[in-house]
This record gives sequence, C-alpha cells and structure tokens, in this order.
Amino acid sequence: MEVSSPQEIKLPPRLYAIARVLSQLGEASAAEIAKLVGRKVQDIMRDLAELESRGFVETFRKTYFRVELSELGRKYLSGSLPEEVIFRELLSRGSLSFIELKELGLGKDEVEAAIGVLKSLNSIRVAGGRISLVESSSQRVEEYVQRLREGLRRYSVPVMLTEVPASLWEVRKRGFITIREHREVFARATELLVSSSSKLVEGEVVTVVTPEIIKLDSWDSVEFKAFDISVELPRATVARKHFFNEVLDYMRELMVSMGFEEVKGPHVELELWNFDALFVPQHHPARRPTDVYYVDRELSGSSSVGEVLDAVGRCHRTFRGYNWDPRKALRLVLRTHCTSVSARVMWERGAGEYRVFTIDRVFRPDTPDPTHLMEFHQLDGIIVGRRVSFKDLLQFFREFSRGMGLGEVRFKPAYFPFTEPSVEGYVKHPKLGWIEVLPGGMFRRQVLEPLGLKELNVAAWGIGVDRIAMILLGIDDIRELYTDDVKEIERTPIPRVVLGGSSFG
Repeated sequence: MEVSSPQEIKLPPRLYAIARVLSQLGEASAAEIAKLVGRKVQDIMRDLAELESRGFVETFRKTYFRVELSELGRKYLSGSLPEEVIFRELLSRGSLSFIELKELGLGKDEVEAAIGVLKSLNSIRVAGGRISLVESSSQRVEEYVQRLREGLRRYSVPVMLTEVPASLWEVRKRGFITIREHREVFARATELLVSSSSKLVEGEVVTVVTPEIIKLDSWDSVEFKAFDISVELPRATVARKHFFNEVLDYMRELMVSMGFEEVKGPHVELELWNFDALFVPQHHPARRPTDVYYVDRELSGSSSVGEVLDAVGRCHRTFRGYNWDPRKALRLVLRTHCTSVSARVMWERGAGEYRVFTIDRVFRPDTPDPTHLMEFHQLDGIIVGRRVSFKDLLQFFREFSRGMGLGEVRFKPAYFPFTEPSVEGYVKHPKLGWIEVLPGGMFRRQVLEPLGLKELNVAAWGIGVDRIAMILLGIDDIRELYTDDVKEIERTPIPRVVLGGSSFG
C-alpha cells in the first residue's frame, strides 16, 4: 500500500469510494457496491481484486437459486390440476374408458401425468380398458393436491433461496416451477480496512511514469504505486496448429513416405460410389435412413456415370439376384466412408500398379459417445497390383502402426460386403482398452470387374483416424478432439511420435 504520511493512506478515486462503502456496510455484493459508487459490476471487479491484494477486503462467492412458476405452473395456479379433473369425473361416473378420458379436454401429456400420479397414490385401478376409483382414496388425493397447490402459491412470486428444499421435488418433477442457479460475488471489509478507515484519503496514484509526469512542477505531490518485481510476467503464447490437425498432417507425411499418393473426393456422393460400386446391395441395413444422411436433391443427368452404372447393375443382378434399381444408385448422400474415393480412383485409373490414400471427413447418424460421433475422419487407401496379397495388407497395418507409435496390433477375422477375406486390427488405448482402428480386406471380384480391374488384386482399408488420435493424445472422449477452447489447445501436448517426424523417409 502507498502511504503519504503516518496518518494518511492514499487511494485512487474509485478504490477510495469502494473502500468507504465497505467500511460502512461491512459486507455487500458486487452489484450493491457498483450501484452505490455509480459504476457497472464489471467495472469494479478489478478494483475489488486490487483492494483484496492490499489486504483491505476479502472477496467470496455465494450461490442462489431463483425459484418461480413455469408457464404450466401459472396455468394450474388459477385452474384445476388434471388429476383433480379426472378424479372428479371418476367420483361422478364411477369409471372412465380411455376414449372418455380424451373427451375431458386435457392434453395427452396432462392425462399421462395425471394417471401416473393417481396410480402412485394407489387411488385408481385399470382393468378391462376402464379406469375406476379405489375405495377410501379421496383423502390421499386431496392431501396431494393441497400440497401441490401450496407449492404453486408459495412461488407465485419469484423467490431467491440459498438451497433447494426437498419439498420442491413434487412441483419440480411436474414441471410447474423453474429453478435457475445464480452466483454472486461479495466483498467483506477486513480488520485492516476497519482500523484504517479514518486514514483513507482520495488522491491521484500514478501507475505509469511518463515524461509528462516528471515535467510537472507538482510531481512530488502525487503518489507512485509501488511495483512488485517478484510477480511473474505472463507467458507469451506461441501460435500453434490444433493438436488434431498436427496428427492428421503427420499421417499424411507417413503415408507419402511409404510410397502413397494422396487423392480427394466429394463429401456429397452418389449412392453408386458410396454403396453400389462396392457391391453393397440396395436392401442392406447400412443404407437405411437411420444410418445414412440422405441429401434432398436429385442429380441432373447421369451420362458421366452411365457406363459404370450399367456394369455395376449387371453385377448386382447376376451375383445378388435381385431387381437392382439404377435410380437408387443416383441418389445423393453424405458419404459414410472414404472408400467411395477409392472406387472413383479405380474407375478413373483402371488397370495398373498404384497405391493411393485419402484422409477426410465422413458422416453417419451415430449417437455421440466417447468413441463415436456423427462426423469423423477416416484414412482410406488401396494398393493395386497383380501380385498384391492379403499378407501385404497385414504388413501395411503393422508398418503403419509402427510409424504412428501405436505398438502391438492384434488381428481377427471380419466381414465387409465389399472385401473377402476381411480383417479388423486392434490397438490398445491406455484407458479404453483394445479398440478397433484398422479394418480392411481384399476387394471382391464383384467390386473390381465392373470398375475395369479384372486381372488385378486390390488391398483396401478404412482406418479410424479419430481413435488413433485419441491414443496418441491420451484422450478418452472423441468429442475432445474437436474442442475450440484455446486454452485446451495450448495445453494439450503434441505426441512425441508426431514431433519426431516420420521414420519412413
């Protein structure tokens, strides 16, 4: 603190005003203080921190819960509860059918809630499609309705509570009230402030020494704020790529170093390339609307794919034995895998010896969980050649795993509509255990021949890029890979294998 004389403690105008308020009140919320000093709450937060660092105040937080009636609660405050309506009708009629329930003018949700309440009170029985009263149940229903109405009346005006009482459970469960949590900053005067309040004076405190200050004739009359040279300077953050992009870039380098060429394909794809060219039948479960994002737009014209469309159609009719529909093959979808890119490349390049790959996004209507998202990445690729075999595929998986620093790979047989034989490769995640990230196989003849590769073999795969990144980054929830939190991006270390560069150069 800055002391002008043994009797004075000089404070800047705003700090002085806040200190005077707290010395008089003892304790107040930041909102109250801001109002009394004529400022906004956000304007005085730094001042409170300054006073706290000098030992004049203590700051702390309090949590409040604002309880008020919901729109539904206000409706029932002035009207009858649905269980009251049903109970009165049962008293007068003796029983009700479900059709008669609908005639009472209640909504479906209201009826279901009321029936559930009356059942829980053991006040009704359901038999033979009719609802009837249980004897001597009136008192139970009346007591329940009374409790509910008391709760509605109590919170007809919003109330601030320091904790949510258990008595609110019933009205909250029915959706009659809303509870919103509020947190407020408070400040309390310390003994130092109380004992020094008579010494406080308002004056100018200089925090930056400038030539203008030195030139003033009265520069020795201002107070210079003391500097604490023990305080550490803030670290200057160095710009860096998103950690997931770092992993993707390294994968590209690794694949190129292994002799592969990168190719690209469209995100919005024809079913022809996404399914039909890969020998997936049109009635396959993987083509249901629950498993594919269909695009509500038709392709204008099909001349560019007419030849391959006819060849794929003949293959399906011959080997699958069903009435294949070319119109379905021309529907648009968000691609469910990058293998559609491999199919396009094989059709465009035809026979020859080549190896290509693509790393890009794919889309599936999955339920998000620690290992699944609706949008994720795949690394698809193919090795085309006359002497390519299943052993080459397994060796590629081993070399790729070694280059990525994934450790041991375990294989087990698998099934995919477009490859035979097929395999799944598993690597170990430190928290999630063995997870499947390396699926692949040898393309079937029914895939290759319509695309013009009659005398060639093709090893193919669709690697789960996101899951590999989770292993390298030590992340156990796939959703964290796509964070836009700058602090999290800066904090997450780049995997050592990525920093070390490819070992296949």
